[in-house]
Amino acid sequence: MLGVGVSYSPLLYRQRSAWPAVSRLLVGEVTQPKSREKESEEVLSDYERRIGASFEVATEAIAKSRLDALIVITADRGDSFDASNVPQMHLQVGGEVWADPAIRHLAEPSRPVRFACEETVGDLLAEELVRSGFDLSEGRGTFKPLGKAGHGLGAAASEAVGRLAADIPIVPIHVNCHVEPTVTGARLHSFGSALAAASALASQRIGILVSGGLSGDPEGAMAGWIDEVLDRWVLSRVIRGQSEAIAGIWSARSRTLKGCSAEIRLWAVAAAALEHAKCRASVIDYMPIHHAATGVGFVMWEQASCR
Repeated sequence: MLGVGVSYSPLLYRQRSAWPAVSRLLVGEVTQPKSREKESEEVLSDYERRIGASFEVATEAIAKSRLDALIVITADRGDSFDASNVPQMHLQVGGEVWADPAIRHLAEPSRPVRFACEETVGDLLAEELVRSGFDLSEGRGTFKPLGKAGHGLGAAASEAVGRLAADIPIVPIHVNCHVEPTVTGARLHSFGSALAAASALASQRIGILVSGGLSGDPEGAMAGWIDEVLDRWVLSRVIRGQSEAIAGIWSARSRTLKGCSAEIRLWAVAAAALEHAKCRASVIDYMPIHHAATGVGFVMWEQASCR
């Protein structure tokens, strides 16, 4: 088994020339930290280079693994679900999902994408996770999003899959991170372990991609502010195989745990699953990019003994 973790900001998937406009949209009128002043043109160009290099490492690792299916762990931001129905955990079994990650506020042209969903693996995971005691919501076959019109699958998932593994059938798993009440950290850790146990029953080669987080509050009250201390602590727990410690942060309530920071839950799930599968993590890179309004991390989990 192979795992890849990628933070999400629309900045990561756009050319350098578009960064100023994207950043203005993400940050708005929020007063920025003094550290943003250090993000000169030279620094931003270096960030662009490092982002590209990190994507290359992750893309190459996925390609070499020759995966039959890719579990995509992500959080909906109102694209797939509306206020009438926000499941704590949702899995798409079979069929096809679509998305249009174009940013309408920036007048980007529509760029619809479609991804096939792996039915056999999805069906196995759904059955085993429910048998393990998780009340999993399922979508089967036809994809009918109820959130923002024309968005479909959230951009965090669609842009990551499109960049890293567009040709691999996926099993999208949504974990509620943004709508209270949310699942406890301990439950998320157990879910990750159960996901790995279920995946081990499949005959196919399965990988995990987590897309979301790390710290930040794009378009929110603290947009542009990044908790680098939190990010580096989370990444240190991940590479040391101590994901259970991450689950503990959700026992506290804090403004800094809103926005993208809330999606650290996704990393807790993925890390628990890959630890269960005996994979070890390494950080490809980490960049606290104020222009992206997000702490940007790239992580890879792998081990020769993992299948």
